[in-house]
Amino acid sequence: MLEDDVRRAREEAGLSVSEVARMANVPRQQVYALERGANVTLDTLRRIAEVIPNLNRVILGGMEIVTANEDLDEARRAVLDLFDVTKRLVAALGVISTKPASPARQTAHPPDSAVHYGGTGSETERRTAERLEKMVRQGKHKRRSDA
Repeated sequence: MLEDDVRRAREEAGLSVSEVARMANVPRQQVYALERGANVTLDTLRRIAEVIPNLNRVILGGMEIVTANEDLDEARRAVLDLFDVTKRLVAALGVISTKPASPARQTAHPPDSAVHYGGTGSETERRTAERLEKMVRQGKHKRRSDA
């Protein structure tokens, strides 16, 4: 039973009910209630389970709740990092459109270029767009020479 698992894990970790309550930032009565099998909120259960070192998984009504998973934390950080990079790239690409450029702009971007600067952004955005286009062209050239 859940209450037995929590009590056993807490005792094996050498923690008192008061210590668990303080570390989990929940009232001591909630820890006692959980260990007696009374109803507590999922948030309270999660908080308590997170501070008991050897209680990594909790079975609740046939559903397993993972309370500590370093791989999940690492994956979450990687996804957030990827999101930040993607957000910056999308912001940089936001000044680029696929509509044909005016004849004056086509001198900066060859007619065979798939990317044309729309001319609506700042000078910094224009330079960023040109650098991105140059990187794309260099990437295509490298792939052709690798083949």
